[in-house]
Amino acid sequence: MLAFGNPEEELGAELGVEEFVLGRGTDSRRYVLRTLVPRFIATISFNGQSKTNSQRVQVSDVVWWDDEPPSNEVDDLLARALASVLEIEQQREKAIEQKISDALILAEERFDIERHNFRDIGERLEAQAEELAIIAEEQQLNIEKRIEAEKALRLSEERLQIQVSELIDSEERMAAQAQEMVWLAEDLQAAEQKMKFLANHDALTLLPSRRLCLKYLKDILAEDRQGNGKTAVFFIDLDGFKAVNDTLGHEAGDAILVGVADRIRALLAPEDMAARIGGDEFIILLKEVTDRDGVKVLAQTLIEQLNVPFVLDGEEARVGASVGIAFSVDDGTTAEQLLNCADKSMYEIKKKGKNNFGFFSDL
Repeated sequence: MLAFGNPEEELGAELGVEEFVLGRGTDSRRYVLRTLVPRFIATISFNGQSKTNSQRVQVSDVVWWDDEPPSNEVDDLLARALASVLEIEQQREKAIEQKISDALILAEERFDIERHNFRDIGERLEAQAEELAIIAEEQQLNIEKRIEAEKALRLSEERLQIQVSELIDSEERMAAQAQEMVWLAEDLQAAEQKMKFLANHDALTLLPSRRLCLKYLKDILAEDRQGNGKTAVFFIDLDGFKAVNDTLGHEAGDAILVGVADRIRALLAPEDMAARIGGDEFIILLKEVTDRDGVKVLAQTLIEQLNVPFVLDGEEARVGASVGIAFSVDDGTTAEQLLNCADKSMYEIKKKGKNNFGFFSDL
């Protein structure tokens, strides 16, 4: 416990530490050093029997509440505290010696003067001793109460720190769970979008499926009926694909189908469509066709591009294409009719030698 007095207040000012307190410990040879900035508490023990200053004063039980300053600052602070405690102890010892000397002189004087009253003095001294004993007991009780209060305070601070730590951990777990839910929602959204895409597209080439192709063809045929435009339908069947697939394997066949899809895409305008409708069969829809010659040029370019060899693991693989072409209005008015006409035209090309194109109107 701390017993405060003017020497300790002067020591705090001398050290130059904000809100610094230095008080007596539980006995006359111990001090308790406490400060709020930085917050720490330490016990300073004084051994009056030692002959050297370093042996007479020691610092122990240093407890920090804030981050500990650099060692040089701590050493400097404690060194100044030790020096001040030593000076206080030296002054205290001198004062005690002086008091003892004065008391002896006064006692001798009183002994000579009041020798006959010795008995009364003894009684008074006994009464004073009893009073001092009572006071000492009360002080000891107060000390014990303060020690218990300090223990309770430290325990409450420790519990508060535990509760704060648990609260921080709980908030961090909740934040992590929220982030996981966001990622899960994003994954679900991406999976849903992928499922919607695959419902209308070929999983291998990523081209539109037969169903999406028919829907698009029906929509543009409705536009053709309202205006003067025409739509050209290409029915494409690869030549020699089965032989490549059987010779090099299905992985090579899949790579060729992907390459064919990429080459077809490169030839089309944004408003046109290419679709894979099954196996090695593809469809091309050309909107707003104005003349047959332009369609013919595109068909020739398409066959030339597909005749370029595909390089698979250092080996060349060749395929060709038989292409049948039908026009809306001229060859049919519905999506099914146009696909059938283009299909028939393609089979005629197959019969005539493959790797070429032809129009349904020429059959």
